[in-house]
Amino acid sequence: MSSFSNKVKSKIIELITPGDKVLVAVSGGADSLALIYLLQKFSKELCYDLFVAHLNHLTRGNESDQDEQFVEKLAGKLSLPVFIDKIDVRNSTLKYSFQESARILRYQFLEKTLKSIDGNKIALGHTADDSIETVLMNLLRGTGLRGLAGIPETTGNVIRPLLNFTRPDLEQFLNDNNITYRIDSSNSDTKYLRNKVRKEVIPFLKIFNPNISRNLLGLAEIARGEEQWMSEKTHELYSKFVNNQNGTLFLDVIEFDKLHLAMKRRLVRETFYQLSGSLRKFTALHVRQVLDLFNQAQVGSVLMFPGGVRVTCDYGKVSFSLKDNFSLPDFEKRARKLRIPGITNIAQLDIRFHTQFVEQPLPDSIDHMQAYFDFEKTGGNIQLRFFQPGDSFVPLGMQGHKKVKSFFIDQKIPRKERPFIPILINGNDDIIWIYGKRICESFRVDETTKKVLFIEGQVI
Repeated sequence: MSSFSNKVKSKIIELITPGDKVLVAVSGGADSLALIYLLQKFSKELCYDLFVAHLNHLTRGNESDQDEQFVEKLAGKLSLPVFIDKIDVRNSTLKYSFQESARILRYQFLEKTLKSIDGNKIALGHTADDSIETVLMNLLRGTGLRGLAGIPETTGNVIRPLLNFTRPDLEQFLNDNNITYRIDSSNSDTKYLRNKVRKEVIPFLKIFNPNISRNLLGLAEIARGEEQWMSEKTHELYSKFVNNQNGTLFLDVIEFDKLHLAMKRRLVRETFYQLSGSLRKFTALHVRQVLDLFNQAQVGSVLMFPGGVRVTCDYGKVSFSLKDNFSLPDFEKRARKLRIPGITNIAQLDIRFHTQFVEQPLPDSIDHMQAYFDFEKTGGNIQLRFFQPGDSFVPLGMQGHKKVKSFFIDQKIPRKERPFIPILINGNDDIIWIYGKRICESFRVDETTKKVLFIEGQVI
């Protein structure tokens, strides 16, 4: 047995115990192919069961379908049960970038499948290269200690047995064993940040330090250890200082003031997480706003955050609560005009809109946070507002008008989220785009379009 296989076996023994049912995410690429073959290699000896899962994102046409067929044949060749599903990521209701939406939907599919087989582990093919790229991406976006930690080896029931190995290690294993794998053409598209980091940033950094990848892995290892220690301390203090009364969380102002600033930040983030179940919508700005609220301690002060989170200063304490009928402040109910071309920030929702004129031809596929319009039809007076009773538009691909309320219901958008979905209108108050959902058929680009307006929303 090769040294590489021995090292992988040792890692599998650490992460998988006899009797485990392991669902393996297989895309068809080199990383996931190496993972399934290596796990299969030791499955009988180490007494665990394997299941294959593949999600077709329907984003690369025939290529995506060929990936699906490849994985299905592979599972048959290895005599493993296979679970396959299709999800159109670009038409999903998630309000994130394409790659983030694809990631969320993929994990939802894996968790659902794991439950159906009564399994207990999900195995992913992330490598050391993925962790390096993640560290750099987080640095570019702005990050704290958690972002420097890269990708963890385990997250709940998710395991990553190949995280200590590089892509060249895996490709060498596949070549030595005459195993063919699929190549995802989108991995070469540098419009995605991860691809740009992989193909441009890392090679550039190696000019200054050939060992940059090894150094970044060392940084991630140190950050993971310190992050774990600080997380444990945060949980201890959360249990000590945060009181839960019927779903509302309270922090004592005086006790909170005694803590170190670093722990204050973490405790606020932990409170956000405990209340809403996610930190995706909460930024460093939100944490600073809460800290300012504690410092001023002005009774009656209220902060409103995404997801219906309300933070209120009372006598000697600050409360965190969810309000189902949370409404936007009056100034956000008024229409906001977009700069064309230019950038318009919608601070209340942490969204930034970029507008610019572009030339045809347009790309075959776009992110759901992007849209192209016929500028002669929209005009230059494009404004942003939110849902109003009686709103209607012609969804792309349809002919007749549809009530926006009915559209929300058809899209299964929760009632409490509907007031926060930006709606772009023209000067005549005609809806041109329900942001992240659907543009209006009347304003789409066609063969007669002379001037194309591109609008993109980004989470700040």
